Amino acid sequence: MPIFEILLRRHREKTTLAILTLASVSLMLIPQPSRLTLAQTALNGILYPFYSVRNYLDDLGSVKKENSELKRMVASLLHERERLTQFRDERERLRRLAEFKEEQFLDLVPCEVIGRNLDRFQTAIVIDKGADDSIRTRMPVLSYEGYVGRVTNVFKNSSWVQLICSRNNPVSCLDKRSRVVGILEWSQFSRFELKQVSVVDDVQVGDTLITSGFGGVAPKGFPLGVVTKVREQMDGVSLKVEAVSDINFRSLEEVFVVKDEIPWDRAIFHDPQDSALVKSVLGGGP
Repeated sequence: MPIFEILLRRHREKTTLAILTLASVSLMLIPQPSRLTLAQTALNGILYPFYSVRNYLDDLGSVKKENSELKRMVASLLHERERLTQFRDERERLRRLAEFKEEQFLDLVPCEVIGRNLDRFQTAIVIDKGADDSIRTRMPVLSYEGYVGRVTNVFKNSSWVQLICSRNNPVSCLDKRSRVVGILEWSQFSRFELKQVSVVDDVQVGDTLITSGFGGVAPKGFPLGVVTKVREQMDGVSLKVEAVSDINFRSLEEVFVVKDEIPWDRAIFHDPQDSALVKSVLGGGP
């Protein structure tokens, strides 16, 4: 049997006193900075379980609060979607009464940018989807901020996209506020010029320009830029309109190819799995 264990059993009080005295003398001989460090380390070791429990309870409270907020957000979005769905159905009924074409929903293919050709006159990117993914030439390409270009060359597993910030790639656009139609052409960097606008057209600084849908390439309603300057040309019959795009064409990483148009009733959130997921999130069961 070890000597320490024998002493602890036979002379518990004296042994404990001796150990504490030795520890006290050792602490007195240690320099002041080292003494504080040692004391802090010992205190942290003693209090670590309490800190762990407190942090766990704090995290649990944060998760519950965040979960409650997310449920509230999902419920609000679901209610808003239902309201918009009613407006959509009403609008479609009016379009059918007027014998207009049924409005479609865009079928988007997410793509990753795997290459780029950025020069002065021809700006293009390479995406990781091609003929095997049913990508075809002239398909429009979108980013999170708006319309960026169209597919020009398609290969087996990749495609080239010509961006609107390049020469000889004009886009028919629409002033979102006044509905004035013009042709948007790239000038330099992220700046564009709106052509074919007369002095009687209502175009103002701050107006948003969107795709018009004319020409059969770019779908209607996607942002292109914001008007920054409007002044009368020297000919007295047209306006010089300058605009700037919010899209950073040199840092595009993900884009979406508009593959097809599908009816609204086949659009997202009509899938039974999506509906079951929403019910599960809101606590309504599967």
